[in-house]
Amino acid sequence: MPAGRRRYLACGAALGIVLAVAGGTAGGATKPASVDWPAWGNTPDQMRHTALTQIDKDNVDRLGRLYTVDFRQIDPSIRRGTQSYPLAIGGRLYVTTNDDNVFALNAVTGAVIWRWKPDNVAIFRNFGIAASRGVAYCQGKLYLATLDMFLVSLNARTGKLVKRVPISAAVPRATPSYGYSETSPPVCADGRVVVGAAGSEYGVRGFVMAYTPDLEPAWPSPFWTIPPEGTSWRRLSRIVGGGVVWTPQTIDPKTHTLYFGTGSATPLYFPQFRPGQNPRTDSLVAVDLRTGRMKWWQQQMAFNEWSYDTAQPPLVYDGKVGGTTRRIVSVATMEGLWFAYDAATGAPIHTRVKVIDRTEHPRLQPGKAVPVFPGSIGGLNFSPASYDPKTNYVLNAAAETASLMIQAKLTPTQKKRKLTQGDVFLGLDNGNFGSYLPGWHDHGSISAIDVSTGRRVWRITTPEPERGGVTTTASGLGFAGGGDGVLRAFDTKSGKVLWTFQTGHQIAAGPTIFSVGGKEYLAISSGGSPTSSGGGSATELQVFTLDASQKASPPPELSARAGASRPTERALATAARPAHAVRRRVAAVTRATPLGRARVTTQAAVAVRDWKASSTNTRVVTGRVLLGRTPVQGARVAVEGFRVPAATAADGSFRTSVDDTLPLRHVVRVVSANGARVNGRRLTKAERNALVGVQAGFDVGYRIQDLEATRRADGRIAVSGRLVSTGGAPPPTVALYTYRLTGVITDSAGKPVPGAVVVTRTQDRDFWTFSSRSDSRGRYTSFFAASDETAADPVTLSVQVAVGSDSYGLPVGVNVPFARLHSARMNIQLPASGTGLPAPMPASYAGAVYEGMLVGVSAPGVVKPVSARWPDRSGRFSFVLPASLRGKTVSVWESFQQLFQSSPTGPGGPIDLQAWPRSLAENVPRRLVTPTLPR
Repeated sequence: MPAGRRRYLACGAALGIVLAVAGGTAGGATKPASVDWPAWGNTPDQMRHTALTQIDKDNVDRLGRLYTVDFRQIDPSIRRGTQSYPLAIGGRLYVTTNDDNVFALNAVTGAVIWRWKPDNVAIFRNFGIAASRGVAYCQGKLYLATLDMFLVSLNARTGKLVKRVPISAAVPRATPSYGYSETSPPVCADGRVVVGAAGSEYGVRGFVMAYTPDLEPAWPSPFWTIPPEGTSWRRLSRIVGGGVVWTPQTIDPKTHTLYFGTGSATPLYFPQFRPGQNPRTDSLVAVDLRTGRMKWWQQQMAFNEWSYDTAQPPLVYDGKVGGTTRRIVSVATMEGLWFAYDAATGAPIHTRVKVIDRTEHPRLQPGKAVPVFPGSIGGLNFSPASYDPKTNYVLNAAAETASLMIQAKLTPTQKKRKLTQGDVFLGLDNGNFGSYLPGWHDHGSISAIDVSTGRRVWRITTPEPERGGVTTTASGLGFAGGGDGVLRAFDTKSGKVLWTFQTGHQIAAGPTIFSVGGKEYLAISSGGSPTSSGGGSATELQVFTLDASQKASPPPELSARAGASRPTERALATAARPAHAVRRRVAAVTRATPLGRARVTTQAAVAVRDWKASSTNTRVVTGRVLLGRTPVQGARVAVEGFRVPAATAADGSFRTSVDDTLPLRHVVRVVSANGARVNGRRLTKAERNALVGVQAGFDVGYRIQDLEATRRADGRIAVSGRLVSTGGAPPPTVALYTYRLTGVITDSAGKPVPGAVVVTRTQDRDFWTFSSRSDSRGRYTSFFAASDETAADPVTLSVQVAVGSDSYGLPVGVNVPFARLHSARMNIQLPASGTGLPAPMPASYAGAVYEGMLVGVSAPGVVKPVSARWPDRSGRFSFVLPASLRGKTVSVWESFQQLFQSSPTGPGGPIDLQAWPRSLAENVPRRLVTPTLPR
């Protein structure tokens, strides 16, 4: 055990003894009760309200700072800034840093009890604006969603890692390679751990996914918020997407309902590429927590070109409306408006109630500056609200911002680059969020809305934007911290400010209120982010209680026009990983018994259906577990890791649901045969062993119409056909997805360095790419943007290398020039000492990564065709097979994936066979049809 870790544990043990003595009496009297804050919003309904009353209106002026924990004093390598919302459980505080460190602190003294540090923390140092807004707690474990799209569970008592799972195992493509990242904590309640992800800026597909506390999938498939890539209103380009769920969700344990808001569609500021209302973006969605099936959805903004999200975590509560108590779910948006709905039906109660003063956003105009209120990082960002049952008020802390937005004016050449040649694109000519509005100063407000009337009843102005949200107490107090570094206490009934304290740093997190041994405390993170009044320089946790120090800190240095800094905050990385499929390849598993082979049979292939906003977009499928021809009753199966709730029936059958909007194979495995029976008897040990691990799959694929196979004069077999959905729509057409960066990483002696990640970043927009980990020969592969929002050629990028906890970079001001819109090869040599990289010299080469639908055959192994063409715009495909297959029966498969092509291609164009797959990933649908080829 490291010496530092021993010190933390020893310190925690000693403190535990002191607290135990202090909390009791010699006569064994009852220890004063402690009241925890065990979730992001205290309770799963995200009300951010506590029943504590020790700190009240009469004594709040005695509130003072008890202690400050500066995490960069503990470890100077920890990233600056903080937006963490602490949990308070059993006399401990649990808090995160922006690079996903987790600390357990003694809540009374601030002493470190334990620390968990990711083993790949250097990668997190290379993210753009990284954020970690806290952890979730359930059943003695903490849950963390890391920036690189993993779910982590930790033992809350010891800090030891319990489990770490890639979200992409249950959610296809949910990796940084495709633009996703995690900046908010999961939520955990009602036996479910739920997570979404950030990434709208990069055209990703929004989702939520539920897990069991053991981090096994709790739903058969993710709940996707928008259509699959390349379909419906996303058909024009891969950069069209969005609808992410990037802030914590809300759970109503009473009704087993999950509520969440969704982000805007992308490109954020260019709706010309995504026509229509983009259903289920900018929406509030209700889902059955137990099954993942949708209950209802309501869109708060049907047309959006200003990058406004429904990002505030919803509140669910029993509130009075016109004298009647109703179960209500409410949410405020980045547009600065508040909505309330019937929690069961989604029926509107109050709509478009103004939270901020100015909500003026004219249509954007190409090449012209348009003033917009609020700016796209204003209104109600992730800033959570609080419901106060005593007043029946919802309290909001908002950012009252403005910006000038200049929509891009694209030439035909530029349009082609954006849509088909891999150029990055957000839609503005003047920054990620626009530019400053002359004469305007971003500021904040705290306000209350009467749920009964839907009217704002009071409002106070703060000098800097509010981003951390409100917490209320049963004593009639509200607390909020602002971008000016000031923590405020106010009367929830009137809004009168009763107490202030300067923390010294910008605040972009909400207060946590709890008690230990009968004494009440308040904890809040102080440091903020660059988008919170120019913060992001400090990483502190400050704790307050009655009769502690009244000595305030000097105020923070604010940005010239606070709140308007422009680096992107919600999604932090585009892409890097080898272009190929995504799941491990396995052979079919069957095992013999006296009754016959242990096997799983599944129904015929399911045809892809067009995605519908009114649907969960899943279909029930059936299968059977057999020994030979004898059904097995009582066996347990899992589909894509989701354990089907019911055991197999007397006929060996089971039922589950699969997503039928994507061409995928959903692998089903027998996971348990304990208690299973055949012919009325229990299975033998040998039969149980034969069954466990047996697998098959539910295939979902496009219908294959007009399939023809003809023998050519040269003896080869020409195969053609057409792919369509049940609604007659063709699959997404092939398109240039991105470029490729490859190379070798060596140490100073020229030996290969395994496990290293290469990071590149554009200079103008904070677009980032992350490579695969280098292999044993030091080789890495990365998706590669090879462009920025300017017309620069060459495009200059910063280059960094992460190896475990070590980060290597170029000197300040030194960047690497790359040929625009070209793939490149770049070898990197690490230094013998220090962390400074010698500037590498890349070499460009022809080719790019294309994405589209491959159609091929197996006989039984994958057959490499003589030639092949991508499906055209109508879905028609063709390929030529070798003459050796004449007269054989083959299995047709479909695979939507990326291939590197050395020459340009397009719909109906040639496929570069050098990248043709040698075997099928387990999630590739196969045996869609089984034609016998002509002799």
